[in-house]
Amino acid sequence: MIYFGTRASNIGNFDIPNSKCSYCEQSNTQRVSVFGKYAHIFWIPIFPIGKKAVAECMHCKRTIEQKEFDPELKKLYKENKGKAKRPFWHWLGLGLFGLLVAFTTIVGITSEKDPRSDLLTADEELMITNPTMESDSISYKIKQLFDNFATEEIDPSEFKYLTKISGDKALILVQIPKLRKVEKEGRTQALDIVKMITDNQQAFEGKDLYIGIKGFISMILIKTPTYEANSRLASTSELYEFYGQKPESQK
Repeated sequence: MIYFGTRASNIGNFDIPNSKCSYCEQSNTQRVSVFGKYAHIFWIPIFPIGKKAVAECMHCKRTIEQKEFDPELKKLYKENKGKAKRPFWHWLGLGLFGLLVAFTTIVGITSEKDPRSDLLTADEELMITNPTMESDSISYKIKQLFDNFATEEIDPSEFKYLTKISGDKALILVQIPKLRKVEKEGRTQALDIVKMITDNQQAFEGKDLYIGIKGFISMILIKTPTYEANSRLASTSELYEFYGQKPESQK
């Protein structure tokens, strides 16, 4: 639950010279208290939203709100209200937000993007739903198993595939758009299906395997020679090693 609303705090008190109480008619007895209103979330001030004033006669103790000030008191209040300064913490939320934006901008400018992320993104865009024996025989065989074992709930007709071999490494990518519908313990069966093919193909003998299985948007299952994850947001960077070492300028 989010608690938000408005509050007010006293930001200043001052006497109004040459004023007269409209009730007891005593002169120079008016003292004004000014309250600064601010919006808050979880009681953290976000930004100021106005002021209100209350006048009290120090002689008869009668109190009136700003809307009840007579024309003369209004005039004198306007001439003196600059004595009540709004505290900086009324802008605390805006200040914190500004610092967050500045920090994020600085980090974005100073941090160097790993160029291997673009290579992985490019390969993800090459994934297709119907690989053939001629175009990608490994993906074709993986698709055959998924078509036989995947349930209608996750609709294997929507799956996409890509296999690449480079030197002593192999990359296998599968996209299962509705994978999040599967319980976490059951998702590993997708990795098992991929391994059933790779373990029985001579093309993968002696090669390091980099397997990534993504949902509709993000990687969920990843398996590499040094890393394995089953998470709603697995670390995609673990697949970058397929493309070689990180450039020296990026380390």
